[in-house]
Formats: sequence, C-alpha cells, structure tokens
Amino acid sequence: METKNYNINDLIFAEYNPRKINDKQKQDLTDSIKRFGFVEPVIVNVNEERKNIIISGHQRVKVAKEMGIQFVPCVELDLTRDKEKELNIRMNKSGGEWDWDILKQNFTAPELITYGFLDEE
Repeated sequence: METKNYNINDLIFAEYNPRKINDKQKQDLTDSIKRFGFVEPVIVNVNEERKNIIISGHQRVKVAKEMGIQFVPCVELDLTRDKEKELNIRMNKSGGEWDWDILKQNFTAPELITYGFLDEE
C-alpha cells in the first residue's frame, strides 16, 4: 500500500461522518500521535466528484491540525459517494462512539445492517 503526503489544509471532512470522540479519547489520540506519529494513514477519496474527502481519519486529522502538523500520510482511493460512505462506516464500526442523529440522517437501516450493525442498534 502506497501513501502520499497531503497538506492537511487540502483535506475535507465528510459531511456525513458520524464518528466522535470524547475528551479522554482525544487526549489519548494526541498522546499517541506525539509519541508514534501517524502509524495509520488517512484514507482520502480521489474520485473527481469527491476529491480530497476524508473517508477514514477524521479524528486524526482534527488532532493533527490542533497540533500544528502540516502534512499527513494518506492512502488514496477512487470511490463513488455510496462506496465512500460504506467504507467510512466499516472502518469505524470497531470502536468509539456514534453520533446517532448524524448516523440516522445519512444512512438507512438496511445500509447499516449491511455494514455490520445489529438490528437492535
């Protein structure tokens, strides 16, 4: 997998991203980046209609901006908006907390079940 360094100011946060972290998680992430740097690259869309939209790595980019980091490693994917949204959910399903209102506004129940959610969620 190849990475490419992106100017952090060129990256665009996905409007539908339902992920959020609390203050403790944010501090843990800050500490991790200070200690290890970016060990997990940001995933960015290069599709002409979705150019520079972050698919995965919103919190890392947010923290890096606050830390004054100018360039971050990214993996480029060329995805439609639907595939971009699916990958965002699949990559974020494994931990953290969800903003249920944003999730509800941007995804259907069948999509979420397909992406790995349980019916009761």
